[in-house]
Amino acid sequence: MRRTARAGGRLGFTLIELLVVIAIIALLVSILLPALSAARDAARTLKCAANVRSLTQAHASYSTDNKEWIAGSPSTSGFDCLPPSAGAGGYTKLTAAQFNGVAVQTYDFFGPLASSMGYQGPNDGMATQGPAERAARFDWYRSGFEGFRCPNNQITATVFNAGGTPVTDGTMISYNMSTQITSTENNPPLGTSPRAQDRRGYRPQLNRLGSGALRVLVFEGHRFANGGQRPDFDFQLTANFGGAFGGTGPWFNQNQELNRSAAPGESGRSAFLTGAANDARRWAFRHGSRGKGGSGEGTFLGNLGFADGHVETKDDGQATNPDYWFPTGTRITSTTEWWEYTKRTWPNKVVNVSTAAPYVVP
Repeated sequence: MRRTARAGGRLGFTLIELLVVIAIIALLVSILLPALSAARDAARTLKCAANVRSLTQAHASYSTDNKEWIAGSPSTSGFDCLPPSAGAGGYTKLTAAQFNGVAVQTYDFFGPLASSMGYQGPNDGMATQGPAERAARFDWYRSGFEGFRCPNNQITATVFNAGGTPVTDGTMISYNMSTQITSTENNPPLGTSPRAQDRRGYRPQLNRLGSGALRVLVFEGHRFANGGQRPDFDFQLTANFGGAFGGTGPWFNQNQELNRSAAPGESGRSAFLTGAANDARRWAFRHGSRGKGGSGEGTFLGNLGFADGHVETKDDGQATNPDYWFPTGTRITSTTEWWEYTKRTWPNKVVNVSTAAPYVVP
């Protein structure tokens, strides 16, 4: 029977009916919001993976056009940025360090790959240019080109060393390369630290990496950050050890690209639990729950781009697999440079090794 209004009255809800409706709406919101948040996070992870895939594909194109050489190395696309030297460090260079309109410092792979992909950034070209032009191109990497930025990267990195360039604090560089891939075995400025692993005279060429399905070319990371330090960056033209664009890779237990010292079982866990240090993983691997359940294992996820063009989403522990970070044939003899997780997971690669019985990277 249809409800009718009393004389002089209006149809409406009673207070109880309104409360019931509000309760139902609140319940639906509480059910839907986590699902919507998870869907949004999944979409951002996929967008980030697409960026990483594009960068690995650009690496393949760059290497094809440059006799297999890899972008982002001081001995390839960053050579103009090196200081003059005659034979020191394994190379000869007679001209002064300079910005050529492509690579803003020695380990910059963004600029060379962008040019290879046909993108025109600020001051693109081979003419020698000044500090202001170099800063403008770096700002384009950070905020002007979405293909270089993880959608979950809302992180500000501070200037550690501007190198005389008018560069300011700004969005952290989203993606890194490993200096085990971009560097030779020579001493700095071409070298990398540490240098205990024998890469058998490796040169940064794509055809010298070995299995493309195992070698990571591009990965999510931060530069530089550890448990006691928020991300900053070294923007010197001649920056060593990866500069603003790379480092040893996640395998090294003192790296500042994916520092996982606050993870369970690692040296910085107690400092994190007492509030004396940050968990730096959240700046590097920006997907997954990111430690909302207590910063345990498997909660920080990041995208790794491999040399054969495929991308895998790994947690911060899985990403320390030594096979990802060294060229085929590398002889691993050191037992002291690895995360405790890595030692537990791959003892035959990093614990049960010696100079006489090395682990040889496949």
